[in-house]
Amino acid sequence: MSSVLQEYSHIINIYKQEIEHPKARQDSEEFQKLLSKYIESLLDLKSTITNKLALFSSNESLDDLTTSSIKFLSIDYYLALMCSKRQTYDQNMDVVSKNKIRLMFLEKAIQLFVQFLISLEDYELLDKSLASKIDSFKVTYRPTMDELYQLGKGDSSSGDVALTMAYRKRQQKIEFFQRSKQLSASIESLESKLNGPELDNDTDKDELLRELYIENIKQLSYSAFNEIEQILYESELLSNFVKNPPPIEVIEDDKNNSDTKQQHQRKDDTNYTDRLESLNKPLLSKNGKILGNFTLVDKKTQLQNKVRGYGQYGPTMSVEEFLEKEWEEGRVLQGGPDSADLQQGIDEDNEEYNDRETYKAREFDDFKDTHARGSGNTMNMG
Repeated sequence: MSSVLQEYSHIINIYKQEIEHPKARQDSEEFQKLLSKYIESLLDLKSTITNKLALFSSNESLDDLTTSSIKFLSIDYYLALMCSKRQTYDQNMDVVSKNKIRLMFLEKAIQLFVQFLISLEDYELLDKSLASKIDSFKVTYRPTMDELYQLGKGDSSSGDVALTMAYRKRQQKIEFFQRSKQLSASIESLESKLNGPELDNDTDKDELLRELYIENIKQLSYSAFNEIEQILYESELLSNFVKNPPPIEVIEDDKNNSDTKQQHQRKDDTNYTDRLESLNKPLLSKNGKILGNFTLVDKKTQLQNKVRGYGQYGPTMSVEEFLEKEWEEGRVLQGGPDSADLQQGIDEDNEEYNDRETYKAREFDDFKDTHARGSGNTMNMG
């Protein structure tokens, strides 16, 4: 008996450490093989407890169970949790087939959760609110979302049914949360008493331990109900996907998704990159070096490309061709400090140039004498 209890505690610890918070992806081969291994171990342990040891019987009550046996009532709960995480890791399988297999595991998980709740009800460990939910299922091991929040006879006739359903769902979640919070506080109190020095004998310790196991089981019952709800949501989504699968082309694209990602990461002939790049780069460097190609387009071309086109502008000419065209059309600006100094050095000994510049300066001085600053065109004023 002690070896069985130790093995069960070991499996639960493995679940909490490596399965509930895995290091690998849940669809990886490593994780799924680990999950399958401990599901088989838990099934073998369950067979040993029920068949060989015969710890549970339909004719006995909670008082007939030993304290250590109460802990084994949660086997179906942890089996259901493990089944809810099972899925195929075959990367060559199409998406629809994967979802069908996933649905099978989810359906099995719901059956195990319901079986766990029914076993608690048989030992009168299930609260009345949860017991009434289980009894209202039309198909015991296949509940629906509507059955989880079933309306009473008086509720369906008053007001909008959808609003009433939403209100009851919210109220029920609040009640379940408060009840679960009370159980958590009770568990902490019992654990502190067990670890404290107030215990007089082994009898008191056994009673506290028994009460602690019962409170833990009750808390798991509310967790099981929440898990059933989440699984039903996921099952509904997957069922709709299986009934209305995407086109074959989309499935093939998903199948080759990893290959396409690698292709996009490679550098292509057009120098495309998916990395962020700085905008408004200068066309020329300070030394006159061309930094990159660019494209000139008019407003009409921009509007056309918004309606039809391939989403980006293609180059119409190189930078060298653009500069050559501008030079031929006389649009290239010349001059600057260097050329001015050169022109001044050439014309220093030119008398005609010096006379022309002198007369030009005198005419400008005379103009300033006869035209006051700010006078401007005052002919039409007032």
